[in-house]
Amino acid sequence: MDPAEAQHVVEGVGVAATLGLNWKLFLAQLVNFGLVLLVVWRFVYRPLMKVMDERSGKIERGLKDAEESKALRELADIEKQKLIVEARRQAKEIMETTEADAKSRQEEVAVKTRTEVERIVTDGKRRLRDEQEAMLKEAKAEISGLVIAATEKILREKIDPKRDLKLIETAIRSAEDRA
Repeated sequence: MDPAEAQHVVEGVGVAATLGLNWKLFLAQLVNFGLVLLVVWRFVYRPLMKVMDERSGKIERGLKDAEESKALRELADIEKQKLIVEARRQAKEIMETTEADAKSRQEEVAVKTRTEVERIVTDGKRRLRDEQEAMLKEAKAEISGLVIAATEKILREKIDPKRDLKLIETAIRSAEDRA
């Protein structure tokens, strides 16, 4: 070492000594600080940074997922609105179809009812006519019997059957003409 450098070192030691610093102690503390820094960096700082990076990643994924879910929710809301509009349109169509079917069925029932009423009335008229004819036949037969009985009483004698029949027919005709 050159004497100027040695003088400088001695002067540096002298300045450190005047400040109350022990250079051997300072060197030992510097080595200790380096070791503590190495241990902290190795066992605390790196794992802490790793956890912080993972946490940051999770937060970023969470934010990204939140944005995606927001976008999906908005799409779902739009789709829901579309479905509601479509459902309302279909419900309206169903109501219109149902109303049309109901009117059609009501008309069919009215037509069937009218047809049934007409059939019943026609049946009733036919039965009434049949009963009327049956009653007329019965009345004719009864009148025939009464005419014969009356004629027998009046004449007190029996007329032959051909003549009987002729008299009955004329009596019936004259009774019908009066009625």
